[in-house]
Amino acid sequence: MKVVRMHDDALSQVSYLIGCTQTNECIVLDPPRDVDRVFKTVDEAGWKLLGAFETHLHADFVSGLRTLVEGHGIHAWLSTEGSDLPAWTSKCAHLVHALHDGDEVSIGRAGQLHVRAIHTPGHTAESMSFAALGEEGRVLGLFTGDFIFAGEVGRPDLSSRLLGGTDPRIAARALREALLKLEGFSGEVPLYPGHTAGSMCGRKICTLPRSSMAIERRINKSLQCAHDEEVFVEQVTRGLPDPPSYFNRVKAMNAIGADAQALPAPEFLEASAFLARSREPGCVVLDTRCFTRFSEASLPNSISVSVDKWFASAAGSYLERDDRVLMVVEPTLLEKAIRVLFRVGVDRLLAWTTPAELESLSDDAFFETDINEISPREARRRLEAGEATFLDARLCGEYESGHLPGAIFAPFTQMPHRLASLPRDQEIICYCRSGNRSELACAYLRRHGFKVANLRGGYWPWAGRGFPIEVGAPVGVAHC
Repeated sequence: MKVVRMHDDALSQVSYLIGCTQTNECIVLDPPRDVDRVFKTVDEAGWKLLGAFETHLHADFVSGLRTLVEGHGIHAWLSTEGSDLPAWTSKCAHLVHALHDGDEVSIGRAGQLHVRAIHTPGHTAESMSFAALGEEGRVLGLFTGDFIFAGEVGRPDLSSRLLGGTDPRIAARALREALLKLEGFSGEVPLYPGHTAGSMCGRKICTLPRSSMAIERRINKSLQCAHDEEVFVEQVTRGLPDPPSYFNRVKAMNAIGADAQALPAPEFLEASAFLARSREPGCVVLDTRCFTRFSEASLPNSISVSVDKWFASAAGSYLERDDRVLMVVEPTLLEKAIRVLFRVGVDRLLAWTTPAELESLSDDAFFETDINEISPREARRRLEAGEATFLDARLCGEYESGHLPGAIFAPFTQMPHRLASLPRDQEIICYCRSGNRSELACAYLRRHGFKVANLRGGYWPWAGRGFPIEVGAPVGVAHC
């Protein structure tokens, strides 16, 4: 067996090719939506793709499984533990196979690709891990999806938060029972998780690209306490940050199966044509320039999201699937931006232009941004004068450790869900740890008519001056 990782840096997500070096055949595990990446990697390995497996119903990226089946005739295996096969599979039943706990599947000319399904619920009800088997049933590797990561386990709360699924504490008990199944695996068994550090599908995933059962028994605190139900449930349900808003859209798309379609190919427009298109109903300008340039000159109905580590979470959350998106982006970043948006379910990418083209427009084309960066001293003056309120765009754990007086808790990726509860009768001063996430929040709120300012440097310049801070979880939350 040979394993090839396909790592998506933008989403901290991993798909895998599991190949047989004797027959040059392979299967793909958790295929991404842009399946051309899969076929490119298969070709580079000199293999032939025979099948696709899905570990669970994903919330953070749109699956490419349906595209592989309907568009390329690839056989697929899906868990039916806790759920039925999705409706779209009825039209290609000869290609889609149901999986139950303990099922073993042999694929290829000599059956050399041999995997066993292991039902591992908790993160989702249908979650399935896969043991790759060698001679005499020896386990060569364990592919765990979002069940267990390097140093962490999958979150038991997402199904409840997104689709009204199982109560997190009930899901946590199921997760604990699934973890106990791992006791039969030797320490040398490699563990191939579905996510790496930075993913919101786990709380604190460590930086190892892969792990082993021996390593997990040494470093994984949740695994270590799995024999004590009460301790375990408390461990895995506490400190879970709010997931990005786009998880709701992606989970729903995957539940029905995302339609097979090609990667979007937006047309390039010169400045005047781009300006005209931006004025059409339903169009949203996704401006990827740095926040300073955006705040100096931007088109109406624009949002500011740089193509950086926050791009998937922020752009995915601030855009809706039916938005008609126009992009301001450097040519070197265009393909990455398109692919990331496609993976998080933003499809209608109509056109793009460069920052240089945009900035060649006359001044009267631009919107008066009215987003100022203010110093901690000025922010304190406005707060004490009753002119403003603070908005904390960080995660729950950061807020709990220390926040500015009276700050509204509104993580930057949750902004679409928080609009109705935010005040419109006074200025909102946004802040985060260093100022980057709050810039995204400012641009989004400005687009929706709020008067905003960004706290220069974020939380620490305020705290470092000895200005007052408060500690404790947000209102309505016992602890983070």
